[in-house]
Amino acid sequence: MALITTFYKNLVELSNLKTGIYQSRNKYLFEISSYSLIAYLTPLFLFHSQFLLGTIVNSMLITGALYTRGKSLLPLIFLPSLGVLTKGVLFGPLTIYLLFMLPFIWIGNTILIFSVKFFHLKHKKHYLKGIFYGSALKAAFLFISALVLYNLGVIPVAFLTAFGIMQFVTAISAGLIIFPINKWRLKVEKSC
Repeated sequence: MALITTFYKNLVELSNLKTGIYQSRNKYLFEISSYSLIAYLTPLFLFHSQFLLGTIVNSMLITGALYTRGKSLLPLIFLPSLGVLTKGVLFGPLTIYLLFMLPFIWIGNTILIFSVKFFHLKHKKHYLKGIFYGSALKAAFLFISALVLYNLGVIPVAFLTAFGIMQFVTAISAGLIIFPINKWRLKVEKSC
């Protein structure tokens, strides 16, 4: 029981970490709402390319990791995959199989967010190291999950590529896009 309590306290502490950018409650709520809406609406309206869609969604996950805390992270974890499922953008007739991957996608999103928080914000590793570790862990988890489900005959083989290297590429790409934006935001914050 003590181990579970300690784990929970550490998880809550980690979820509450964010960069040193301070803003009013209204600005904060607007920011997290914007990330969540972009993550949900992107698959509904904008792209049919897994690379572009994944990069935008992972960008929202990374910005959420950097600038939001606590329960505000939950919409970012759940909404992107629900947007893809709603629209059926990526997999067309195979979208129904996405239902089996949803819990794993949610865990993968959580892995990326908490890896950035853990490595970059808590342990002060360079931003790019946090992104690399988070991207690798998310991609490995999703690929192993998809491989197990494929071997059990639950999902088609096409999901192995979509939930393997493509997850790593889109998360790294998102991290590289957010890197200069994060540097700029921190610079602006210091000058205020």
